[in-house]
Amino acid sequence: MISIKELYNKWNNISPFTGGFLLVSEDHPLSFHIGYVNGENKCFMVLNTGKVDRITSSKAIIAECVQATTSEYALRFTLNFASLDELFVKLCWDLIDASKASSNPVEKIVVQYKSWMRLLQKASVGLLSSSSQKGLIGELLYLEELINKIGEATAIKAWVGPEASDQDFIFENTWSEIKTTSIASDAVTISSIQQLDCSENGHLIVYFMDKTSSKGQITISLPEMTARVKVLLSVQYHDEFSCKLAKSGYFDKDAEHYEADRYRLAEKRTYIVDSAFPRLIRNNIPAEIANARYELCLTAIDAHRVRRTRNGCT
Repeated sequence: MISIKELYNKWNNISPFTGGFLLVSEDHPLSFHIGYVNGENKCFMVLNTGKVDRITSSKAIIAECVQATTSEYALRFTLNFASLDELFVKLCWDLIDASKASSNPVEKIVVQYKSWMRLLQKASVGLLSSSSQKGLIGELLYLEELINKIGEATAIKAWVGPEASDQDFIFENTWSEIKTTSIASDAVTISSIQQLDCSENGHLIVYFMDKTSSKGQITISLPEMTARVKVLLSVQYHDEFSCKLAKSGYFDKDAEHYEADRYRLAEKRTYIVDSAFPRLIRNNIPAEIANARYELCLTAIDAHRVRRTRNGCT
């Protein structure tokens, strides 16, 4: 399997003005080609896909099913903005990687592409807000903990928040939803009914942190947190980790912009979410309510909190 770095280098070694496409998927059931169209616009082609209906474009990327020959169709993805070069290469790598072991690779490519759409539609927003940085740091803190507890393969697979899943982490028989709130806060926001609506028991993990101007061992920036997790991962998981960060809105090229934003972590709390936990779920609200956003009072749910053991674990 080609790496993101190799894919990026191959693409940049192609002259945009000579035409032609380069095959990059010799060990894949589908045929993937990279090249340029309209001058310097990166273009990614998936050949022999059959006719694919309703694949949606965004402002950033034109996605279309084109007729390559009289009887053959291809999926074509064209980047509109050179500033999103890093995102586009990672997206294309992810489409190759996600579909390589699928029994229906074309369908998997379409599904995987749609999972990027939320990010692509917001691509013009720019850097992550302080609130978004805190949220991602919280997920990375939990991922770091999981890698040390259950291993990198299981941990990275369980992190599905970047895939627009209802919960941030999903395991075989349980799940975890990660929240960050300010140190003085006594509430967390549940952004949808689906977020805590699961038949299996799960965990609500709350990190208390504030942005600070101090720099030291007790504070951390988002780039430092990503580096802490990456060093725990084998090289084979680096590209997958990088793609999940990209889907969360974080790109290596922006790291220096985040370095000045530092956060102090004060506390982590874990709550058991079971049938007794107070929450809105589809079965306990009127059918006329399509969705809901609400706040949980942390003091009020203290009885559901997991207390620390002698060794400091929760």
